[in-house]
Amino acid sequence: MVQKDKEFMPMSQDDGYSPLQRTIQAFIRADIMHRRAIEAWATDAGMHRSQHRMLMYLTRCEGTPSQKDLAKHFDISPAAVTVTLKKLESDGYIERGKCGECSDSRINEIKITERGREAAMQSRKYFQHVDGEAFKGFSPEELDAFTSLLERMQENLKNIAPLPVEKAENSENDRKDTKNEKMV
Repeated sequence: MVQKDKEFMPMSQDDGYSPLQRTIQAFIRADIMHRRAIEAWATDAGMHRSQHRMLMYLTRCEGTPSQKDLAKHFDISPAAVTVTLKKLESDGYIERGKCGECSDSRINEIKITERGREAAMQSRKYFQHVDGEAFKGFSPEELDAFTSLLERMQENLKNIAPLPVEKAENSENDRKDTKNEKMV
């Protein structure tokens, strides 16, 4: 018999939690369970989660993003981007070299290797499997309703926790405003 993880036991209406608390806990538990399934695959593939996320992002990019762009996208330091890219390169998932079409010789071009493309393809298949299992039995209407609710939740949360890109844009606008104020 399979023993269930007590951390992920469903909460009941008799547990003293409000409907909002039960909803948040169920949402958090589902996120943790989904992340664990994905991280298990990445670990089995020999990658750390951050390397896996960056590889998947790079396979979707048109052209080569700069390290600054990668840092902004993942909300990490440029140094962390460098470490992650070096590890992906040393493990044979990417190759880096001077950009032939760039006028700036400091810019490196990132190319996904055959091993990297294969890992990304296998990841996508596994993600589809995990996502299919997570939403098994949901109708298209239920998926649409769930998506709408999540998007509404994201909009509500933007006011208290802006996304990294929004933070950077707001910071840039604040600097411009401050600069303009000093000039007046």
